[in-house]
Amino acid sequence: MKVVSGAVAVLCATVTLSACGSDSGSGDSAQVGGKLTPVTFAMASPSWNAGYAVMAVVEAEGFYEQEGLKVTTNLFPSATQAAQQVAGGGADLGLMTVEPVAIGHDKDLNLSYFSSYWAKWIYSLQVPDGSAVKSIADLKGKKIGVSAVASSGATFARTAIQLNGMSENAASLVPIGAGAQQINAIKSGQVDVLALWDIQYQIVKNAGVTLTPLPVKETADAWGGGFAATKKNLEAKKDILERFGRAVAKAFVFSKANPEAAIRDLWKLHPETRGSEPEEKALADGVKVLQVRLDGQGFDDKTLGRIDEAAFTRSLDFMASAGLIKKFPAKDIYTDAMFKAFNDFNHEDVVKQAESAG
Repeated sequence: MKVVSGAVAVLCATVTLSACGSDSGSGDSAQVGGKLTPVTFAMASPSWNAGYAVMAVVEAEGFYEQEGLKVTTNLFPSATQAAQQVAGGGADLGLMTVEPVAIGHDKDLNLSYFSSYWAKWIYSLQVPDGSAVKSIADLKGKKIGVSAVASSGATFARTAIQLNGMSENAASLVPIGAGAQQINAIKSGQVDVLALWDIQYQIVKNAGVTLTPLPVKETADAWGGGFAATKKNLEAKKDILERFGRAVAKAFVFSKANPEAAIRDLWKLHPETRGSEPEEKALADGVKVLQVRLDGQGFDDKTLGRIDEAAFTRSLDFMASAGLIKKFPAKDIYTDAMFKAFNDFNHEDVVKQAESAG
């Protein structure tokens, strides 16, 4: 709890320091003088990986340009830092999980989500096959592996423990980094439990580790997060945000139709994500991670980007029950007015483009 509250305090204190002027509201037409409209996008991820392949596809397949946009993507290590950039005017919009916007509601950050990306709550607690830990109550005295002690996964672990009537210090948090470090930590028994997020678990599973989730009923059917902007930009740059959302929706359709091509697009733009595995295995592993992100997105009824109010409310209920926020209506920090515009394109044409891709 202290970690998240402190991070948001830093966020609020530094909002006034950013001076990139991205909140000006200028350049709302598709193109100005025949030129693409510049957009600055803050993405909450320390690095590119297959879980963000869709965001590589949108660039590699020209979907931004189709919508008259020239998008500059900047990565930030945490959702709090991405929210800071958007709130301070350093970015027109950002991709972030639900916590910083919800916690910042009482701090007058004035951020609001306008499109979904993580259709489900992404954090969970999982144990290796054969573990004696069967429930949250069994975590007392155990070692929980987290990417970092200040991570959202660590906060989730503490919260889950507290909600089950124990002190947040009943179990110890062990930072195990990412990638091979995580895998070595769980295989060698350095940690008893993992507190990570969905694509990280798939990466661990790709390495041959079988995992079982520990039920946390408070986050069942909760929403994970998505694209947010300042409330001012929701009006001043509504057309730009709709075009951005439509470009991303096209990338989702492309990725579902040909996930292998989506992973290759990621490799093309960000070669460091290729790894050292043989191509066939690297491609198969990447597709498995991407499939985690494609799950539950709303392809069949063409509701890509729609934010489900009940799921959003579940997320807020979880944070309120943990004392992270005061309860407020979900609609205070999201709008669902744009998803029809996001889906206003010929899905069949995008599928054909995907099927013809290498």
